[in-house]
Amino acid sequence: MLMTRAPLRITLGGGGTDLPSYANNYGGFCISATINKYSYVGINHSFYNGIILKYSDVENVKTVDEIQHPIFREALKCIHINTPQIEIVSIGDVPSNGAGLGNSGSFSVALLSALFIYKNFPISQDKAAQIACAINMDTLGKIQGKQDEYASAIGGINCFEFDKDGYVEHRHLHISHDTMVELEENLMLFYTGINHNTEEILSHQNKNSNDEDMISNLHDVKQVGYDSMVLLESGHTRDFANLLNTQWKLKEERMPKKNSFLEELHYVSLEHGAIGSKIIGSGNGGFILQYAENKNKLRQYMKSVGLEELRFSFDFEGCKRII
Repeated sequence: MLMTRAPLRITLGGGGTDLPSYANNYGGFCISATINKYSYVGINHSFYNGIILKYSDVENVKTVDEIQHPIFREALKCIHINTPQIEIVSIGDVPSNGAGLGNSGSFSVALLSALFIYKNFPISQDKAAQIACAINMDTLGKIQGKQDEYASAIGGINCFEFDKDGYVEHRHLHISHDTMVELEENLMLFYTGINHNTEEILSHQNKNSNDEDMISNLHDVKQVGYDSMVLLESGHTRDFANLLNTQWKLKEERMPKKNSFLEELHYVSLEHGAIGSKIIGSGNGGFILQYAENKNKLRQYMKSVGLEELRFSFDFEGCKRII
C-alpha cells in the first residue's frame, strides 16, 4: 500500500491570466499559495485481475479503456497499465466540484505521483505537474491554465510566469517570516455552498479572448498580481488586502452573469471585520477568501448567513508520499 497527498491552493493575485487564450499571446503571471488541505490517492496491489477505483463513485473494470473517470483513465494509460491487479482510492479534504481551490489539478498530481511510485519510477514535482497539465489540457481538452497543477506539485507561496511558448517559470515569493505569519493569521476561507460551473465560466473568458475589454481586464489582473508581489515582499499586508477588492471587481467584470448573494456578501463583509475579499477560483461560487481586521466579528457574521469556515495554514511540501 502506498499513499500520496497533494495540497490545494489559494490564488493571491493574477488568477485567470494562466489560461492559454491569454497567456499564449501576452504571457501570464500569478501568485499562488498551497494550504494544508489535500487530495489523497492510495494504491494497493489487488489479488484479483482488473482495476478497482474508489472515489465519489466506484468502478470495477477489466481494462483501462473501460474506465469512465477521464483522469483515472488517461493517467493509467500514461504509465502503460493495461490489465493490472490494482486498487486505487481517492479522497479529499474539501468538496471536489466547484470549490475553486484547484481540486482537479491537485488530484491529478497526487494520482500521477502515486502511479509512478507504484511502477518504481518516481518523478520530480515539476514533471508530475507537466504530465498532469498535458493530460488535462491536451488529452482531455479542458479549458484551464497550468497554475493548479504546478502550485500543488511544488507547494509553498510561489510566483508563476506563464510564458507565451507554454513554459512555466516559478520561484518562491521572497517574504519575511513576520509577513507570512500575518497572512496565515489574517486570511480566512469561507465556503459559500454554491457549486459553480468552472467550465462555463472559463469558456466564456476563452470565447471572448479577443474582446478588447476582456484583454484589458486581464492586463489589469496581471498587474494586480505584480503589485501584490511587490507589496507582500515589502511587508505591506494591509495594502495587499485592499488589492483583494480590486481583484473581486475585475473578476466580477469577467463573469457571464452576476450572483447577487455573493455581491452582497462581499460588500457587507467589509462592514463586519474584513478589509479585503475575493472569490477563489473562476468565480460565482466555491470558497471566498478574506483578509480580516476583526476575525471574530467576521466569523460571527459569516456564520449568521450560513457560511462555514475552513481553517488552514500554508503547506510548504507540495506533493509527497506519506505512506
